[in-house]
Amino acid sequence: MTTPQRILIADNHQLFLDGLRMLLDRIDTCEVVGDAKNGREVLDFLAENQVDCVLIDVEMPELNGIEATQIIKRQWPDVRVLAISMMGDYTTVQQMLKAGADGYLLKDMGKAELVRALESVAVGRIFISPALSPVLVHGVAERPINRQAYAEPLTRREREIMLLILDGLTNEQMALKLCLSRTTIDTHRKHIMGKTGCKNSAALVRYALERNMQI
Repeated sequence: MTTPQRILIADNHQLFLDGLRMLLDRIDTCEVVGDAKNGREVLDFLAENQVDCVLIDVEMPELNGIEATQIIKRQWPDVRVLAISMMGDYTTVQQMLKAGADGYLLKDMGKAELVRALESVAVGRIFISPALSPVLVHGVAERPINRQAYAEPLTRREREIMLLILDGLTNEQMALKLCLSRTTIDTHRKHIMGKTGCKNSAALVRYALERNMQI
């Protein structure tokens, strides 16, 4: 039997905190080990308890989610951080991922999406709510990639494929959309990974967002 993930939830709204705990209690692979009302309480809890994943709101008093995530990833790099917020704008999502968050959900997500997110971050993948894909793709597309940030400049086709990766498409879906062979997509993807130094799609998502912050 798989050991449940030890979850710490952090939100300064008691009603949402209670509702999230009830939802997690119905997920067999999760065990809520504590809750916090602000980022400072999150850090205090982590200093005394073993936690696998922190579900954290972005806007909190004393120490917000972005600031707390930066400290968590510096002091407890193995602890996964999953943001759950009402804020779905490009800049906020970008800042949270740059701080080191492993995923980002909107507060209107359902149980199935929460389960997928927890399963994804548990195996080292970034999970971004599908509802945010248009926001992220539009944000990246509106900000030309700083080509000086790459060892080699990305071609027009490589940038196009990077945007599709951000949108969550598989190689097969990209091949169909662009009318290219799967082999061609694989080749472009390898070139993108080589030029950016990323080893997987999760790293590529964060890399693209971080570089766009510098524009």
